[in-house]
Amino acid sequence: MAPVRPAKSLAIQHNVQQVLDCASKINSRLRDRGSLSESLEAELNDAVKRSLPLPPSTELAGEISAFDALGSQIWNAATNILRDLENAAGDGSRKQRPQTRLLVLLRVFGFFLIDAAHPTSIRRTKDHDQRVRTFKIALKACRFSLDHGEFELALKVLERCSEYASTADESFPIVRISDAAQSDDVNQQLVLKQLVAEYYLLRLTYAWKTDCLDLADHFFAKLNLHELAGSVILAEKAADLFHEAAKSVARKKLWDPAIKWCERAVSALDECEIEDLSHDAPELRLAITATWIEALLTGGTGEIRQRALNLIEQLETAYGMSNRIAVSLMRFQILTASKPVDLAQVDAVVAQMTRQAVLTDKSFKTIMQTVNKLRRISLHSALVGLTDFITTRLLPDCVPDDAVDERRSDRLERAIVTYVIFVTTSDELPARDTAAGVKFILDEVSHRTTRTLSARATHAAQTLIWKKTGAADAESSDEWCQLLRHAVFESAGHMNKAKIGRKAIAAALSRNDTNAARHTFFELPGTSQNESITRYLIFKVALRDGDYELAIQCLALIAKHAEKDATYLYACVLEAQQSNMRQVAVAALQALSERQPPGVHLPTLLRCTARLLVSELDANTQDIDRMSEPVVLLFERAAKNIPALMHGSDAQWRLESQWWSKNAYNLALRLCADIHPEHLVRLLEVCVRFLDRSPLDDGPTHQHDVQQRRMLCHFLTASALIVLGRSDESSYSLECYSRARGHITTFMTCCADWTSANDMKGPAEAQRHIVLARKFEMLKFDLECILKLKQWDQLDKAVTDFLSFTETDRWDSLADLVIIIHEHARADGATPSATARIHELLQKCINMTWKKDKDIRKMSRWLRLTFSIHLHDGNPDFALKVVQQAAGVVQKGYNHQADVYPLDELCWLATTAFNKSIDCLNTGDSEGAAPWTVAALDLARYADDSGSLHANLTHRKEAAEERMRAMSARA
Repeated sequence: MAPVRPAKSLAIQHNVQQVLDCASKINSRLRDRGSLSESLEAELNDAVKRSLPLPPSTELAGEISAFDALGSQIWNAATNILRDLENAAGDGSRKQRPQTRLLVLLRVFGFFLIDAAHPTSIRRTKDHDQRVRTFKIALKACRFSLDHGEFELALKVLERCSEYASTADESFPIVRISDAAQSDDVNQQLVLKQLVAEYYLLRLTYAWKTDCLDLADHFFAKLNLHELAGSVILAEKAADLFHEAAKSVARKKLWDPAIKWCERAVSALDECEIEDLSHDAPELRLAITATWIEALLTGGTGEIRQRALNLIEQLETAYGMSNRIAVSLMRFQILTASKPVDLAQVDAVVAQMTRQAVLTDKSFKTIMQTVNKLRRISLHSALVGLTDFITTRLLPDCVPDDAVDERRSDRLERAIVTYVIFVTTSDELPARDTAAGVKFILDEVSHRTTRTLSARATHAAQTLIWKKTGAADAESSDEWCQLLRHAVFESAGHMNKAKIGRKAIAAALSRNDTNAARHTFFELPGTSQNESITRYLIFKVALRDGDYELAIQCLALIAKHAEKDATYLYACVLEAQQSNMRQVAVAALQALSERQPPGVHLPTLLRCTARLLVSELDANTQDIDRMSEPVVLLFERAAKNIPALMHGSDAQWRLESQWWSKNAYNLALRLCADIHPEHLVRLLEVCVRFLDRSPLDDGPTHQHDVQQRRMLCHFLTASALIVLGRSDESSYSLECYSRARGHITTFMTCCADWTSANDMKGPAEAQRHIVLARKFEMLKFDLECILKLKQWDQLDKAVTDFLSFTETDRWDSLADLVIIIHEHARADGATPSATARIHELLQKCINMTWKKDKDIRKMSRWLRLTFSIHLHDGNPDFALKVVQQAAGVVQKGYNHQADVYPLDELCWLATTAFNKSIDCLNTGDSEGAAPWTVAALDLARYADDSGSLHANLTHRKEAAEERMRAMSARA
C-alpha cells in the first residue's frame, strides 16, 4: 500500500498546479478582451466552487509570488472592465456588456488567489500592509457580490473575511521600543478595527438580504456605534445600510423591525458631529425619517402622531430643515393621518409648501400630489391651495411673456387642467361657484400674460368643461358655454372648435341665417371643415342657397369618409331629393351607389347609377381613362354583389344578369381601343362573372350566344394582359402573364366545346375559322407566358398542342418565338423532356411557312438558327438533316426553280458543316465525318462564287485526309 502522506501531498500539489494553470489561462484570455466568452464564466464558477479557497501547505509556499501576481492581474483586469463599462455608459457608446456574474466571479477568483498567497507566508502574515491589503480586497469582493445578488459567492468570501477579522485583535508588543512605534501600532489597530466594523456591516447586509433578521440583529450587536463615529464615511455607510434594511422589511409590512432599523440608522448619524458629516448626510437623514414616519403611521402603536411630530420638530429645529418641502410633506402626511383632520393646520402646511418650495419638476410633482391627496379630504381646501399655487407661484414664473420656458408653461397648464378636473368631476360645490372659480383662473392667465394654453391643455380643459355643460343646470349652462370660448383656448384642437362651431351652424340654420352659418363654417380650421357632420350641415346650406359647387364639394368629402358610417351620405341623398337641384341629386346618387348603404333597392340603384356614369363617359371622351375608372368600379361592385342581386325571383335575376353582361360586353367592345388595358380586363372579367352565373334555360340560341361572348371575353382579356405584361418588367408583369394563362386555359376549354358543337360546313364555317385563328393566337400567347414565367415543365404540352394544330397559315409568326424559347430553356437548365419536341415544331413552322410564301431570306435564317440549336444541343443527326435540307433548297435556287439562297447564309452553313466533319476526323470518327463532308461540299457546289468555296473546302478535305493517313502510318 502506498504511503498516505505522499499521496496527499501529491493531491495538494496537483490542486495547486490546477488552480495556477486555470488562473494563467484566464489571465491570458483577459488580456485579449475579444476572447471573452460564455465558457469563461463556467470555468470560473467551477474553479471557485471546487478548488478555492486553498488551504496553507508547503506545496503552496513555493508558488506565493505566482498566486499574488496572477490574483492582482485578474483583479485589476476585472476593475478595468468595470471602468470601461462605466465610461461606455457615460459617453453613450454601445459596447457589448459582459454578464455581471462574470465580473463578480473574476473579482472573487482574484481575491482567492491573493488570499492563497497571504496565510502561507509567515512574512506576509506578519506584514500589516499585506494583511490590510488582503482584508480590503476581501471586503470589496464581498460588497461587489452582495450588490449584484450573488449571495453564495458573498458568503464564501465572508467566511475568509471572518479569519481576517478574528486575527485583527492580536495583541501588539507589550514593550514599546519608542513612542513612534506605539503611534504606528495605534494607527494600525484603528485601521484594522474599521475593517472589522466594515466586515460586520457586510455580514449584516448579507443577513437582511437573505431574510435572516435575527442574524442581522446578532451582527449589529457586535458593532460599536461609538467606534463607527471614528470614521464619518463608515458611519454614513452604516446609516445607509440600516436604512436599506428598514426599507426592505417595510416593503414586507414588518413595521416594528422597520422602526427599529430606522432608529439604528439615525443613531449612527447622531454619533458623529454634524459638521463632520458629508453634504449627502442631510438627504440621508431626511430619507431615514420619511421611512420612519411611514412605518410609525402604518404599523406603529401608542402615541404615534406625537412621536412622528417630534421627529419633524427635530428636523426643523436641530437640523435647520424647516424650509425643506420634504419636511412639509411629512408633516402633511402626519396631519392627514390623524382623526379628525385639522383642516386649518393642513391648509397652513400646504400654503407653506407652495410658497417656500424651490420650483423644480420634482417639487412641482410633489405639490400636485399633495393637493390631490387633500382633495379627498376637502375639495374646498384643495381648490384654495391650488388657486394660491397658480396665482402666487406658477403665473409669476411665466412672466414676462418673452421668457419662453416650456417646463414652466407645462407646469402652469397642468395645474389649470387639474383645477378644472377638480371642479368638473365633483358636485360638492354649487355649479355657479365652480364656474366662477374656473373663470377667475382663466382670467388671471389672460390678464397677467398674453399667452394661450397649448393645444393639449386646451383640449383637456375644454373636454371637461363640455361635459359639464351637458350636466349643469339651466342657470349655469350658459356660463360653462362661455368658458369654452375663453381667449386662453385659442389653441383649441379641431375637435373642440368643431363641436362649438357646429352648434353655431345648427343654430343659424334653425333661424334660416345661411350667411351666419357660412361665416361660422369658414372660421373653423380646415380639418374641422372637412368632417362629415360639418359638411352635412354646410350641404344643407348649399342646397338652400342653390350653390352647386359647394354642394358637390361637400358630397365628395362626405362620401370619402363614409366607409365606416354612411349615415351622413344617405342624409345628403334625402336632402338632395327634396331640393330642386337635379345635378346634385345625381351626384348624391352616384356617391350613394359607391357606398351601398342599407335601406335602398340595390339592383335599381346600381343600374340607375350605371346608366348615369355611362352617359357621362360618352359625353366626356377627351379624358376617357379617368372617366372610365368609376364606370369600371361600379360594374365590379355589381359583380361583387351578385348574391344580393340573386335574392329576387328567377325572372328578375335573368334580367339582371343579361343587362349587366350585355352592357359590360358592349361597353368593352366599344371602348376596347381607347381605354387602358387594365380597365378593359376588369370590365371583361365582370362580363364573364355575370355570364358564368347566367341561367341556361333560355334555349340553344341563347346558350350559343353566351358561349361566343364568353370566348371573346377571355380572348380579349388574355390579349390585354399580354399587352400589360409586355409593357413592364416588374413583378406586376409576371402577375399579368400568370393571369393571362388562366384566361387562355378557360378560352381553350370554351373553344373545344364550341368547335365540337359547330364542327360542320355551312353558316358557321366563317365563324369557325375566326375561332380557330383566335385559338392559334392563344396558343402563341401561352408559349409566351411559359417563356416569361419560366414554367418549363409545361412547355412540352404547349408544343404538342401546336403540333396537332393544322388549320392556320400564320406559322411564320411562331418560328422566332420557338427559337427564343429554346434558347432560354437551355440557358435555364430545363429538362430534355421539356424541349424534346421543339425541333419538330420548328421544322413544322419552317416547312409550313416555305409552302406559303417561299421567302428564301427568312427560310435561310431559320435553317441557320435551327442548325445552331441542334448542333449545340448534341443532336448532330438532326443538324445534318438541316444541312441536307438546305442543300436541296440551294440546288433549286441554283437551277432557277426557286429564289437564290443568300450567299452569306450558304457560306456560313457550308463552312460550319465542314468544320464539324473536321472535328469528327480529329476524334478518329471517319465514318461520322463523311456525311458532313458530303453535305458541306453539296452546299458549296451551288454557291454563286465561281466555285471558290467548293475548291477551298475540297482542298481542306484532301489536306485533312492526307494528315490522317500520315498519322495512321506512324501508328
